[in-house]
Amino acid sequence: MPLRTDGISQLRMHRISIPGARYFITCVTKDRHSGLTTPLIWSKLLYHCRLSEADFHAVVCMPDHFHALFVLPRDTTPGSIVRTLKGPLTPPIRKRNLHWQKNFFEHRLRENETTDPYLRYMLCNPYRAQLLATNEVWPYWKILSNDAQWFVDKFPKQRPEPEWLALQAPWKNDANHKIVG
Repeated sequence: MPLRTDGISQLRMHRISIPGARYFITCVTKDRHSGLTTPLIWSKLLYHCRLSEADFHAVVCMPDHFHALFVLPRDTTPGSIVRTLKGPLTPPIRKRNLHWQKNFFEHRLRENETTDPYLRYMLCNPYRAQLLATNEVWPYWKILSNDAQWFVDKFPKQRPEPEWLALQAPWKNDANHKIVG
């Protein structure tokens, strides 16, 4: 049987995973149905980020998706890290009549690329979606790594600066991202 060269198979061809590289991922619920922002799902997501072999810098959970920024460990792929997060979250989200979209968004940061725009994007996400006022703190956002602690120290209120809300996603003009599954 010949190899498929369409769809997801085409995206996977010639993909490499780089140990030590930083990755930004997004995992979305099927049909973007809401229901992820509950204390139970959030605590499970944080638990599995901490349990993972990847070094997670930050994570934010939105009603219909989550973003994570992490350093890829040796002998694994971004897809396997995504499975270690989505898998344990599947039972509680199914109780809420939700399912995961099969694929996920992946962006590998270049070596000289700073994490600052990604952390700002993650922090601003719920505010851009108008889920809360800019003087409130989103409870489903967390810095998990000492390597990203500088962000908390620089912005101790954990709220976005007003000018950040107009910033474009940092990967928009970069071909170094893929939707994979």
